[in-house]
Amino acid sequence: MEGRDVTPFILRAVAEKTGGDSLRSNMSLVKRNAEVGADIANSIRDLSQGRSKKEWVQSTQPQNSPHKHRVVCVGGAVIDTVAKSSTENKMIIGTSNPGKIHRSDGGVGRNVAEVLGRLGSKPLFYTAIGNDDGGRGLMARLGDECGVVTITQSVHIAEGSNTAQYLALLDHRSDLVGGVADMEVLTKIPVPSVEELEVHGVEFLVLDSNAPVDAVTEAAQNGVEAGSLVCFEPTSVPKAQLLSSSSEFVECLSYVFPNEDELFAMSELDDDGVVPNEGETSLDEYKPLRDAASKLLSRMKPGNSHVVITLGSRGVLLACKKDLSSSPEFTHFPADIVVRVRSSNGAGDTLCGAFVHALLQGANPEESVKFGMKAAISSLECAEHAISP
Repeated sequence: MEGRDVTPFILRAVAEKTGGDSLRSNMSLVKRNAEVGADIANSIRDLSQGRSKKEWVQSTQPQNSPHKHRVVCVGGAVIDTVAKSSTENKMIIGTSNPGKIHRSDGGVGRNVAEVLGRLGSKPLFYTAIGNDDGGRGLMARLGDECGVVTITQSVHIAEGSNTAQYLALLDHRSDLVGGVADMEVLTKIPVPSVEELEVHGVEFLVLDSNAPVDAVTEAAQNGVEAGSLVCFEPTSVPKAQLLSSSSEFVECLSYVFPNEDELFAMSELDDDGVVPNEGETSLDEYKPLRDAASKLLSRMKPGNSHVVITLGSRGVLLACKKDLSSSPEFTHFPADIVVRVRSSNGAGDTLCGAFVHALLQGANPEESVKFGMKAAISSLECAEHAISP
Protein backbone atom coordinates (compact mmCIF):
# COMPACT_ATOMS: atom_id res chain seq x y z
CA MET A 1 0.00 0.00 0.00
CA GLU A 2 1.34 3.42 -0.91
CA GLY A 3 0.50 6.94 -1.93
CA ARG A 4 -2.97 8.31 -1.33
CA ASP A 5 -4.31 4.96 -0.03
CA VAL A 6 -2.19 5.11 3.15
CA THR A 7 -4.03 7.90 5.00
CA PRO A 8 -7.60 6.47 4.59
CA PHE A 9 -6.32 3.06 5.68
CA ILE A 10 -4.73 4.47 8.86
CA LEU A 11 -7.78 6.58 9.74
CA ARG A 12 -10.12 3.63 9.22
CA ALA A 13 -7.93 1.35 11.36
CA VAL A 14 -7.72 3.90 14.20
CA ALA A 15 -11.50 4.46 14.08
CA GLU A 16 -12.09 0.71 14.36
CA LYS A 17 -9.62 0.34 17.23
CA THR A 18 -11.20 3.22 19.21
CA GLY A 19 -14.79 2.22 18.55
CA GLY A 20 -15.41 5.44 16.60
CA ASP A 21 -14.02 7.72 19.32
CA SER A 22 -11.23 9.01 17.05
CA LEU A 23 -13.75 10.06 14.39
CA ARG A 24 -15.97 11.81 16.92
CA SER A 25 -12.93 13.56 18.42
CA ASN A 26 -11.80 14.76 15.01
CA MET A 27 -15.28 16.08 14.26
CA SER A 28 -15.33 17.95 17.57
CA LEU A 29 -11.89 19.36 16.80
CA VAL A 30 -13.09 20.69 13.45
CA LYS A 31 -16.10 22.34 15.08
CA ARG A 32 -13.96 23.82 17.84
CA ASN A 33 -11.42 25.15 15.34
CA ALA A 34 -14.25 26.96 13.56
CA GLU A 35 -15.39 28.49 16.85
CA VAL A 36 -11.87 29.60 17.75
CA GLY A 37 -11.38 31.07 14.29
CA ALA A 38 -14.61 33.06 14.63
CA ASP A 39 -13.53 34.32 18.08
CA ILE A 40 -10.15 35.41 16.72
CA ALA A 41 -11.81 37.22 13.83
CA ASN A 42 -14.18 39.02 16.22
CA SER A 43 -11.29 39.94 18.50
CA ILE A 44 -9.23 41.40 15.62
CA ARG A 45 -12.25 43.41 14.52
CA ASP A 46 -12.85 44.73 18.03
CA LEU A 47 -9.20 45.69 18.50
CA SER A 48 -9.12 47.42 15.12
CA GLN A 49 -12.14 49.46 16.20
CA GLY A 50 -10.33 50.63 19.32
CA ARG A 51 -12.45 48.89 21.94
CA SER A 52 -11.13 48.58 25.50
CA LYS A 53 -9.76 45.29 26.81
CA LYS A 54 -12.89 44.78 28.91
CA GLU A 55 -15.14 45.37 25.91
CA TRP A 56 -13.01 43.00 23.81
CA VAL A 57 -13.22 40.18 26.39
CA GLN A 58 -16.99 40.55 26.57
CA SER A 59 -17.40 40.64 22.82
CA THR A 60 -15.80 37.20 22.42
CA GLN A 61 -18.43 35.64 24.66
CA PRO A 62 -21.57 33.97 23.22
CA GLN A 63 -23.69 37.09 23.86
CA ASN A 64 -22.90 38.05 20.26
CA SER A 65 -23.75 34.56 19.10
CA PRO A 66 -27.26 33.27 18.28
CA HIS A 67 -26.58 30.29 20.56
CA LYS A 68 -27.77 31.32 24.02
CA HIS A 69 -28.00 28.71 26.75
CA ARG A 70 -31.11 28.93 28.92
CA VAL A 71 -29.85 26.15 31.17
CA VAL A 72 -26.39 25.42 32.58
CA CYS A 73 -25.39 22.17 34.32
CA VAL A 74 -22.44 21.99 36.70
CA GLY A 75 -21.26 18.61 37.96
CA GLY A 76 -19.59 15.29 37.45
CA ALA A 77 -18.67 13.60 34.19
CA VAL A 78 -17.92 9.99 35.02
CA ILE A 79 -17.15 6.73 33.27
CA ASP A 80 -19.61 4.26 34.79
CA THR A 81 -18.96 0.54 35.02
CA VAL A 82 -22.09 -1.40 36.00
CA ALA A 83 -21.81 -5.00 37.16
CA LYS A 84 -25.16 -6.80 37.38
CA SER A 85 -25.70 -10.19 38.93
CA SER A 86 -27.43 -12.86 36.89
CA THR A 87 -31.22 -12.71 37.04
CA GLU A 88 -31.35 -16.49 37.40
CA ASN A 89 -29.92 -16.58 40.91
CA LYS A 90 -30.10 -14.33 43.94
CA MET A 91 -26.85 -12.47 44.55
CA ILE A 92 -24.59 -13.99 47.21
CA ILE A 93 -22.63 -11.36 49.12
CA GLY A 94 -18.98 -12.17 49.84
CA THR A 95 -18.26 -14.24 46.77
CA SER A 96 -18.17 -14.04 42.99
CA ASN A 97 -21.47 -14.05 41.13
CA PRO A 98 -22.17 -14.71 37.44
CA GLY A 99 -23.51 -11.71 35.57
CA LYS A 100 -22.81 -9.01 33.02
CA ILE A 101 -20.46 -5.99 33.14
CA HIS A 102 -21.15 -2.91 31.07
CA ARG A 103 -19.30 0.39 30.67
CA SER A 104 -21.00 3.67 29.84
CA ASP A 105 -20.85 7.42 30.37
CA GLY A 106 -22.35 8.76 33.60
CA GLY A 107 -22.08 11.23 36.45
CA VAL A 108 -25.13 13.06 37.82
CA GLY A 109 -24.35 16.43 36.23
CA ARG A 110 -23.48 14.78 32.91
CA ASN A 111 -26.61 12.63 33.03
CA VAL A 112 -28.89 15.61 33.61
CA ALA A 113 -27.11 17.52 30.83
CA GLU A 114 -27.58 14.55 28.47
CA VAL A 115 -31.30 14.42 29.16
CA LEU A 116 -31.64 18.15 28.52
CA GLY A 117 -29.52 17.85 25.38
CA ARG A 118 -31.45 14.93 23.93
CA LEU A 119 -34.71 16.81 24.57
CA GLY A 120 -33.38 19.83 22.67
CA SER A 121 -32.61 22.30 25.46
CA LYS A 122 -28.93 22.74 24.41
CA PRO A 123 -27.45 22.90 27.95
CA LEU A 124 -24.00 24.34 28.62
CA PHE A 125 -22.02 21.92 30.79
CA TYR A 126 -19.28 22.70 33.35
CA THR A 127 -17.12 19.79 34.53
CA ALA A 128 -13.57 18.49 34.97
CA ILE A 129 -11.88 15.51 33.31
CA GLY A 130 -8.43 13.97 33.24
CA ASN A 131 -6.06 14.46 30.34
CA ASP A 132 -6.77 10.96 29.04
CA ASP A 133 -8.53 9.13 26.25
CA GLY A 134 -11.47 8.26 28.46
CA GLY A 135 -12.23 11.87 29.27
CA ARG A 136 -11.78 13.09 25.72
CA GLY A 137 -14.04 10.36 24.37
CA LEU A 138 -16.65 11.03 27.03
CA MET A 139 -16.86 14.73 26.17
CA ALA A 140 -16.88 14.08 22.43
CA ARG A 141 -19.83 11.70 22.76
CA LEU A 142 -21.68 14.16 24.97
CA GLY A 143 -21.45 16.85 22.32
CA ASP A 144 -21.79 14.84 19.13
CA GLU A 145 -24.47 12.38 20.23
CA CYS A 146 -26.38 14.23 22.95
CA GLY A 147 -26.45 17.91 21.92
CA VAL A 148 -24.65 19.16 25.04
CA VAL A 149 -22.50 22.29 24.64
CA THR A 150 -19.09 22.86 26.22
CA ILE A 151 -16.73 25.82 25.82
CA THR A 152 -13.11 26.32 26.80
CA GLN A 153 -13.82 27.77 30.24
CA SER A 154 -16.48 25.20 31.09
CA VAL A 155 -14.28 22.08 31.01
CA HIS A 156 -11.16 21.85 33.16
CA ILE A 157 -8.66 19.27 31.86
CA ALA A 158 -6.59 18.24 34.87
CA GLU A 159 -3.03 17.15 34.23
CA GLY A 160 -1.98 14.23 36.41
CA SER A 161 -5.56 13.20 37.23
CA ASN A 162 -7.73 10.41 35.90
CA THR A 163 -11.16 11.07 34.49
CA ALA A 164 -13.67 10.19 37.22
CA GLN A 165 -14.84 6.59 37.35
CA TYR A 166 -17.68 4.87 39.21
CA LEU A 167 -18.30 1.16 39.71
CA ALA A 168 -21.90 0.16 40.54
CA LEU A 169 -22.88 -3.32 41.72
CA LEU A 170 -26.50 -4.29 41.02
CA ASP A 171 -28.25 -7.35 42.37
CA HIS A 172 -30.46 -9.75 40.41
CA ARG A 173 -33.38 -7.30 40.78
CA SER A 174 -31.26 -4.45 39.34
CA ASP A 175 -31.21 -2.65 42.72
CA LEU A 176 -27.99 -0.92 43.76
CA VAL A 177 -26.03 -3.02 46.27
CA GLY A 178 -23.03 -0.71 46.52
CA GLY A 179 -20.49 1.26 44.56
CA VAL A 180 -16.92 2.58 44.48
CA ALA A 181 -16.16 6.10 43.28
CA ASP A 182 -12.82 7.52 42.07
CA MET A 183 -13.79 11.20 41.89
CA GLU A 184 -10.67 13.19 42.82
CA VAL A 185 -10.68 15.14 39.53
CA LEU A 186 -14.14 16.52 40.30
CA THR A 187 -12.64 18.73 43.01
CA LYS A 188 -11.45 20.84 40.05
CA ILE A 189 -14.83 21.50 38.44
CA PRO A 190 -14.89 25.16 37.32
CA VAL A 191 -17.51 27.54 38.71
CA PRO A 192 -19.52 29.65 36.22
CA SER A 193 -19.17 33.33 37.06
CA VAL A 194 -22.04 35.78 37.38
CA GLU A 195 -20.92 37.40 34.14
CA GLU A 196 -20.91 34.08 32.26
CA LEU A 197 -24.40 33.24 33.48
CA GLU A 198 -25.71 36.69 32.58
CA VAL A 199 -24.05 36.58 29.15
CA HIS A 200 -25.81 33.32 28.30
CA GLY A 201 -29.15 34.49 29.70
CA VAL A 202 -29.31 31.43 31.94
CA GLU A 203 -32.75 30.77 33.42
CA PHE A 204 -31.94 27.51 35.22
CA LEU A 205 -28.65 26.51 36.86
CA VAL A 206 -28.56 22.78 37.69
CA LEU A 207 -25.98 21.63 40.25
CA ASP A 208 -24.97 18.23 41.52
CA SER A 209 -22.88 17.79 44.67
CA ASN A 210 -19.68 16.41 43.12
CA ALA A 211 -17.64 19.63 43.36
CA PRO A 212 -16.33 20.82 46.75
CA VAL A 213 -18.84 22.50 49.08
CA ASP A 214 -17.26 25.93 48.62
CA ALA A 215 -17.40 25.60 44.83
CA VAL A 216 -21.02 24.40 44.74
CA THR A 217 -22.04 27.18 47.14
CA GLU A 218 -20.24 29.79 45.04
CA ALA A 219 -21.96 28.50 41.90
CA ALA A 220 -25.38 28.67 43.59
CA GLN A 221 -24.75 32.21 44.84
CA ASN A 222 -23.58 33.30 41.39
CA GLY A 223 -26.73 31.80 39.93
CA VAL A 224 -28.97 33.78 42.26
CA GLU A 225 -27.04 37.00 41.58
CA ALA A 226 -27.37 36.40 37.83
CA GLY A 227 -31.14 35.90 38.18
CA SER A 228 -31.12 32.16 37.51
CA LEU A 229 -33.29 29.62 39.32
CA VAL A 230 -30.95 27.19 41.07
CA CYS A 231 -31.77 23.45 40.95
CA PHE A 232 -29.99 20.83 43.04
CA GLU A 233 -29.66 17.06 42.48
CA PRO A 234 -28.18 15.78 45.79
CA THR A 235 -26.24 12.83 44.25
CA SER A 236 -25.89 10.81 47.50
CA VAL A 237 -26.90 10.87 51.17
CA PRO A 238 -23.46 11.90 52.55
CA LYS A 239 -23.08 14.69 50.00
CA ALA A 240 -26.66 15.86 50.52
CA GLN A 241 -26.08 16.04 54.27
CA LEU A 242 -22.77 17.87 53.85
CA LEU A 243 -24.13 20.56 51.53
CA SER A 244 -27.38 21.03 53.44
CA SER A 245 -25.35 22.01 56.52
CA SER A 246 -24.50 25.23 54.64
CA SER A 247 -27.35 27.72 55.00
CA GLU A 248 -25.61 29.93 52.43
CA PHE A 249 -26.10 27.15 49.90
CA VAL A 250 -29.62 25.99 50.78
CA GLU A 251 -31.07 29.51 50.75
CA CYS A 252 -30.11 29.78 47.05
CA LEU A 253 -32.19 26.77 45.99
CA SER A 254 -35.48 26.98 44.11
CA TYR A 255 -35.74 23.28 43.14
CA VAL A 256 -34.37 20.18 44.88
CA PHE A 257 -34.67 16.59 43.59
CA PRO A 258 -33.94 14.17 46.49
CA ASN A 259 -34.96 10.60 47.05
CA GLU A 260 -36.38 9.76 50.48
CA ASP A 261 -33.04 9.14 52.20
CA GLU A 262 -31.49 12.29 50.75
CA LEU A 263 -34.52 14.32 51.87
CA PHE A 264 -34.21 13.17 55.47
CA ALA A 265 -30.47 13.87 55.39
CA MET A 266 -31.04 17.40 54.09
CA SER A 267 -33.86 18.17 56.52
CA GLU A 268 -31.99 16.69 59.51
CA LEU A 269 -35.16 14.86 60.55
CA ASP A 270 -35.37 11.14 61.30
CA ASP A 271 -37.44 8.76 59.23
CA ASP A 272 -39.87 7.15 61.69
CA GLY A 273 -40.19 4.11 59.48
CA VAL A 274 -43.74 4.73 58.22
CA VAL A 275 -43.84 3.42 54.66
CA PRO A 276 -47.15 3.53 52.75
CA ASN A 277 -48.39 0.35 51.18
CA GLU A 278 -48.01 -0.10 47.45
CA GLY A 279 -50.78 1.89 45.75
CA GLU A 280 -51.48 4.19 48.70
CA THR A 281 -52.21 7.77 47.60
CA SER A 282 -53.35 9.38 50.87
CA LEU A 283 -51.05 12.25 51.81
CA ASP A 284 -51.61 11.37 55.48
CA GLU A 285 -49.51 8.29 54.87
CA TYR A 286 -46.57 10.52 53.91
CA LYS A 287 -46.41 12.65 57.07
CA PRO A 288 -42.69 12.00 57.78
CA LEU A 289 -41.85 13.02 54.22
CA ARG A 290 -44.12 16.06 54.38
CA ASP A 291 -42.50 17.19 57.64
CA ALA A 292 -39.03 16.77 56.19
CA ALA A 293 -39.95 18.59 52.98
CA SER A 294 -41.58 21.42 54.93
CA LYS A 295 -38.43 21.95 56.97
CA LEU A 296 -36.28 21.96 53.85
CA LEU A 297 -38.62 24.38 52.07
CA SER A 298 -38.39 26.77 55.03
CA ARG A 299 -34.64 27.03 54.45
CA MET A 300 -34.74 27.36 50.65
CA LYS A 301 -34.96 30.53 48.57
CA PRO A 302 -37.90 32.59 49.83
CA GLY A 303 -40.86 32.63 47.52
CA ASN A 304 -41.65 29.98 44.95
CA SER A 305 -39.62 26.90 45.98
CA HIS A 306 -40.13 23.21 45.24
CA VAL A 307 -38.95 19.80 46.45
CA VAL A 308 -39.47 16.90 44.04
CA ILE A 309 -39.17 13.66 46.04
CA THR A 310 -38.69 10.40 44.16
CA LEU A 311 -40.38 7.42 45.85
CA GLY A 312 -39.36 4.53 43.63
CA SER A 313 -42.31 2.30 42.78
CA ARG A 314 -44.62 4.65 44.73
CA GLY A 315 -44.08 7.53 42.34
CA VAL A 316 -43.22 11.13 43.18
CA LEU A 317 -44.22 13.53 45.95
CA LEU A 318 -44.14 17.23 44.98
CA ALA A 319 -43.85 19.83 47.76
CA CYS A 320 -44.30 23.52 46.86
CA LYS A 321 -44.10 26.71 48.90
CA LYS A 322 -45.39 29.56 46.74
CA ASP A 323 -44.66 32.51 49.03
CA LEU A 324 -43.34 33.34 52.49
CA SER A 325 -46.73 33.40 54.19
CA SER A 326 -48.21 30.26 52.64
CA SER A 327 -48.01 26.71 53.93
CA PRO A 328 -46.40 24.03 51.77
CA GLU A 329 -48.67 22.28 49.30
CA PHE A 330 -48.22 18.58 48.52
CA THR A 331 -49.22 16.52 45.50
CA HIS A 332 -48.62 12.81 45.14
CA PHE A 333 -48.10 11.36 41.67
CA PRO A 334 -48.45 7.57 41.80
CA ALA A 335 -46.51 5.35 39.43
CA ASP A 336 -49.49 4.20 37.37
CA ILE A 337 -47.47 2.24 34.82
CA VAL A 338 -45.96 -1.12 35.73
CA VAL A 339 -42.36 -1.02 34.59
CA ARG A 340 -39.92 -3.84 34.00
CA VAL A 341 -36.92 -2.33 35.78
CA ARG A 342 -33.67 -3.23 34.08
CA SER A 343 -31.58 -0.54 35.84
CA SER A 344 -32.48 2.14 38.37
CA ASN A 345 -29.15 3.88 37.74
CA GLY A 346 -29.94 7.28 36.14
CA ALA A 347 -33.73 7.31 36.54
CA GLY A 348 -33.68 10.15 39.09
CA ASP A 349 -31.29 12.15 36.89
CA THR A 350 -33.64 11.63 33.95
CA LEU A 351 -36.60 12.91 35.95
CA CYS A 352 -34.60 15.99 37.00
CA GLY A 353 -33.48 16.83 33.46
CA ALA A 354 -36.89 16.23 31.91
CA PHE A 355 -38.57 18.28 34.67
CA VAL A 356 -36.31 21.29 33.95
CA HIS A 357 -36.83 20.88 30.20
CA ALA A 358 -40.61 20.97 30.70
CA LEU A 359 -40.30 24.15 32.78
CA LEU A 360 -38.28 25.72 29.96
CA GLN A 361 -41.15 24.86 27.61
CA GLY A 362 -43.63 26.71 29.84
CA ALA A 363 -45.06 23.80 31.84
CA ASN A 364 -46.04 24.24 35.50
CA PRO A 365 -44.41 22.09 38.23
CA GLU A 366 -47.23 19.54 38.22
CA GLU A 367 -47.04 19.09 34.46
CA SER A 368 -43.26 18.93 34.70
CA VAL A 369 -43.40 16.08 37.24
CA LYS A 370 -45.66 14.06 34.93
CA PHE A 371 -43.33 14.65 31.98
CA GLY A 372 -40.30 13.75 34.12
CA MET A 373 -41.89 10.51 35.30
CA LYS A 374 -42.61 9.44 31.73
CA ALA A 375 -39.02 10.16 30.74
CA ALA A 376 -37.68 8.26 33.77
CA ILE A 377 -39.50 5.13 32.65
CA SER A 378 -37.29 4.91 29.56
CA SER A 379 -34.18 4.94 31.77
CA LEU A 380 -35.61 2.31 34.10
CA GLU A 381 -36.15 0.04 31.10
CA CYS A 382 -32.66 0.64 29.68
CA ALA A 383 -29.91 -1.65 30.97
CA GLU A 384 -27.14 -0.48 28.62
CA HIS A 385 -26.96 3.20 29.60
CA ALA A 386 -27.68 5.41 32.61
CA ILE A 387 -29.76 7.60 30.29
CA SER A 388 -31.87 5.98 27.60
CA PRO A 389 -30.86 7.26 24.16
